[in-house]
Parts: sequence; C-alpha cells; structure tokens
Amino acid sequence: MYQSGPAFLWLKLRQKYGNAPAASGLDRLLSDSLTDALKEDNAETAAVSSRWTLKGEWGFALLDDATGIPYASLSASGTKRDLTLGWRLLSNPSGLKSNLDIKAIRREKDNNDQNHGIGAELELYW
Repeated sequence: MYQSGPAFLWLKLRQKYGNAPAASGLDRLLSDSLTDALKEDNAETAAVSSRWTLKGEWGFALLDDATGIPYASLSASGTKRDLTLGWRLLSNPSGLKSNLDIKAIRREKDNNDQNHGIGAELELYW
C-alpha cells in the first residue's frame, strides 16, 4: 500500500452505518469500567447509528528503504468521540519486512467521561 520514496499526504473521510460487533481488544479496555472490560460475552452486537471518521497521514522516506507515517484520526458516533495519534514505521528491505505501529487514543463521552489508552503492534513478513 505504501512505498518508500517522496513524501505524501493522505486524507480519508468515511461514514459507517449499522451495527458494530461487541467491544474487544483496546475498545474493551476503554469501556466504562474494569468489570465491563473483563467480562466474557458472546457475539452480541451493540447498535451504532452512524460513525464518521476523518484520518490524515503524512508519509516520508527514511534511511534503509523505510517509510515513516505520522497520523491523526478523529471519529465521532452518537455520544462518543475518539482522537487517535500515532506513528507507523514500514520497512521494505529485501527479505524480511516489518511494520511497527504505535498509537495513543483518547475517548470522550457526552457525560464528560474520558478514557485514554496506548497501543503498539509489530508485524513481520518473510
């Protein structure tokens, strides 16, 4: 999807409509309480009327055929708003390829509840 080379700017606006799967992963950790985060549940769905997401990325070439991509995303749905800031590093040498994604998330609700989270993901391809 991305290639090393000249800098690029990428903006994306999308709307999702319908039902979303029950919270899992980082969304579950950012839920209303720790007991909600630790509950085991089945494949229930939570109704979501509409979610708008605006995401911007700025990519540029780094040394050793790698691409650095800082990004920001703002997402809103009903009474929730998420702000995500992150950095993705893509390495494209011959042989082993790797992607490192580090992000911070702030979730706000209309009742002034605020939750924060950080995450990292490493992918290796050979």
